[in-house]
Amino acid sequence: MTSRPYRSAVREQAAASTRAAILDAAETLFAQDGYARVTIGRIAQAAGVSPNTVYVAFGTKVGLVRGLTERASGEDSIQETLATIAEADDADRIVDLAVRSAGDVVHRHSRLMTVLVANASADPEIGATFQGTERLLRERFGLITARLEALGTLRAGLTTDRATDALAYYLSPESWLRLDALGWTPENQTAWLREQVRYALLGA
Repeated sequence: MTSRPYRSAVREQAAASTRAAILDAAETLFAQDGYARVTIGRIAQAAGVSPNTVYVAFGTKVGLVRGLTERASGEDSIQETLATIAEADDADRIVDLAVRSAGDVVHRHSRLMTVLVANASADPEIGATFQGTERLLRERFGLITARLEALGTLRAGLTTDRATDALAYYLSPESWLRLDALGWTPENQTAWLREQVRYALLGA
């Protein structure tokens, strides 16, 4: 009676491993050779699967980008940080958590972020995926600024909408990637952006 559920679980695990291998290969090749130059065939070869397996799992290259984006935005660490912020009562700690979490995600997925930023204007479907990512980021930033407002720690006259704008500006993938291109270390990026966000939101 237990063999069928077991086999199903094994198949699901194998499918998840295959999807992960395909996404890893796509992310590496997109960053290495540019999104436009990479074919499904090359991704399949790098992942050790057939092209048909890639098509069945993701459909197209845009589907792969969506899959990469969903994987990055769905990390457990993000939800854990948001849960910690929701319970925090120290504004400085909230700012530090927000900045560090945003930076960690961008640095872990810098290759994906580069693909999104570089191709958003040229490819409408990637542009739509990037816009969806920006909407999700703004929603999450809104949770952070709402917590600061609830604590009464937002700078005088600053609305939650404007505070969310500030977070979206300073902590967007483009900001981190630009500082990286300028040669800043991740530590220096985090320290500087934390100062900017703290002043913009808390006024001190």
